[in-house]
Amino acid sequence: MSYLFSEDAALKSFLQGFTVSDEKVTNRPVQVWYVTPDLEFRAQTFPFITLELIDSVPATYRQHSGVVVDNDRQGTVAPVANRAYTYEIPIAWDLTYQITTYARHPRHDRLLIANLLNKAFPGKRGYLPVLNDLGTERSYRHMFLDEFTKRDTVEDGRRLYRNVFTVSVTSEGSVSQTPSVREVGTVLINDTTQNIPADKQIV
Repeated sequence: MSYLFSEDAALKSFLQGFTVSDEKVTNRPVQVWYVTPDLEFRAQTFPFITLELIDSVPATYRQHSGVVVDNDRQGTVAPVANRAYTYEIPIAWDLTYQITTYARHPRHDRLLIANLLNKAFPGKRGYLPVLNDLGTERSYRHMFLDEFTKRDTVEDGRRLYRNVFTVSVTSEGSVSQTPSVREVGTVLINDTTQNIPADKQIV
């Protein structure tokens, strides 16, 4: 998987689909944006949610060592018949995201808080579905709500309701990988020790 890019895309997708209601509109969609929009050009329409990666640290407490063998290099290349890839177990990382909600209407604010606390980040039982690069498989990462903070302000005489959710996501970063090798199709065991061809050896 593409380390960081996959998690960013998965978290943005995970936060899509929330709606709020008020006295004028019963089903108002809530947009989700990266805090640094890159190629996202948009008009600022309330309410909305932003997400930002604020930290990435090695998770040595859950790091394993060894070699992995699979046929699609952890979902990054298309499988080829009778080919396998070997590589070291990826480095474990803990990612920290800051998810911020913005609203002008107090009811929108409360609905966003309720949706995120009860549906998106339910304490220590959350998980984030992450699609592999090929779009063929989905892995589920642990996702923990570390902190929730109210950050309401008044700007130009108008109230801005703002909530900050700090969330941890478990991840893995790829390490050096070796070229593909042909898988062993069959293993022939000698049932005799006589008349063994010169280019063969006794097993």
